[in-house]
Amino acid sequence: MLVGTALAAAPAAGAAALGVTATGTADSTVVPSGPGMELPTASFTQMTVDEASRRVWIAGDRVYPDGSRDGELLGVLYGGAGPAFASAHLAAPLSGVAVEPDGSKVYAGQSDHIAGYSHTNGSLSPLDPIAAPPDACGRELVHTGGRLFFTSRPATGPEGCTDGLGTVGVAATGEGGTPGTVMYTGARTHLEAGPGGLLAIAPERSSPTDDPDLGIYRVTDGADGNLLEFLGERRFAADGTGEGMDFRDADFAADGSVLAVADGTRGTVLLDGRDARFLDNHYAPLPAGVAATAVAFSPDGKWFAQGGAASGDAADLTLAFADPSIERQPLRISFEDEAAGHRVVPRGMEFSGDGEQLFVVTSNEDGSKFWLHTIYTRQALAPSRLVDVAHGPAVAGEPFRVSGRLDLDGLPPTQAPRITVQRLNGLEVSDLPPVPVADDGTFVLEDVLPERAGNVQYVLGYAGDEVHYRSEYWLVVDTVEASGPVTRTHR
Repeated sequence: MLVGTALAAAPAAGAAALGVTATGTADSTVVPSGPGMELPTASFTQMTVDEASRRVWIAGDRVYPDGSRDGELLGVLYGGAGPAFASAHLAAPLSGVAVEPDGSKVYAGQSDHIAGYSHTNGSLSPLDPIAAPPDACGRELVHTGGRLFFTSRPATGPEGCTDGLGTVGVAATGEGGTPGTVMYTGARTHLEAGPGGLLAIAPERSSPTDDPDLGIYRVTDGADGNLLEFLGERRFAADGTGEGMDFRDADFAADGSVLAVADGTRGTVLLDGRDARFLDNHYAPLPAGVAATAVAFSPDGKWFAQGGAASGDAADLTLAFADPSIERQPLRISFEDEAAGHRVVPRGMEFSGDGEQLFVVTSNEDGSKFWLHTIYTRQALAPSRLVDVAHGPAVAGEPFRVSGRLDLDGLPPTQAPRITVQRLNGLEVSDLPPVPVADDGTFVLEDVLPERAGNVQYVLGYAGDEVHYRSEYWLVVDTVEASGPVTRTHR
């Protein structure tokens, strides 16, 4: 034992809304978010992405016109098959949500137990409840290292959530993993799961002068009696002076090497995911005056997002490459609309497993309404274009030549680009060899046209790279019959 202290929502404005400077790099223009999908809940506690079932699971409470309230577990489909929504109604208050890696089971926190549901294609079926100590402050749940962890904190009033004694517990498993308490906590505590069984445990501070310590652990098989291996801890105040950690959110990088922490006072703080030491932060920060509320790394290792609470049209969200050596201004998005919300809520960002979508929960000013947004990460890629495409004579059965140029905004490509080519001749589709692109962006395609005259189409494509979005060009060619031999007579 350790003792411690839908459908998807409408996408944001597209990449076309990004400005381009004279040097070809995107500037830091803030783009509006566009409308989101309003959620039925009147509170938000936690969200998680179920990559196996392609759903975003959200836990919160619903308030009815007569003032009655119940908890709602909502799963929004963002791809694949099945109903757009999966939902279950539970007793209020409902707090915390976690899902098995294979999407087969979903868990939600109740004040006196953990509710479990089997999940198949949008259908939720209740399972036997999981025993847990009483909670009156809002549970958090995470699934990591093959185990389900949860917080518990009994309290008779709000003050008990800051100075009472709580626990971090673990549920039993079907393979014989025993339940129990793995840590006692002296403050309200947050959990964050990471790859390879990583687990971050972060207490809230009770006052600005309080200096709670964030701990990083790895889940083990418990053979030595300890389920959690301690890796490191960190206090944020320098030498015990100044303001302590003002925790809002945390997330591990895809390889577990970095833990990003959204601190309400400091913004984004980076820690080493192996020993919790401070790391230099090379990411572009949120605008001055914007309080950090959420952070998220994409599981594919490509993207890093920071969310905040801004006023006016300042950016509430920045989306950048996870590799800070890629010097490109992040995509900056502002949520400032009655149909979009006004700020990113704490713990309100998660990526899809493939990194292609970022799910963001926003709220209005008083936190009584919530919206789910889907930001497509391709919007943060630099544009590419196939231009100046031209061709020579198009005679059936004869050699044919096409020339053009690939334009890439911003940074140079990460690998030598090539143009893919498909030829469509009626119902016949032929994949031609890729065409190399010269250093100046020009390319030349050489082919032999089909024997029969008619309409031939060429689909020229650039698949994109780590920093550029894909592009495509359709070339329609009308071929003519070759002229017949000329007969000469001599008189």
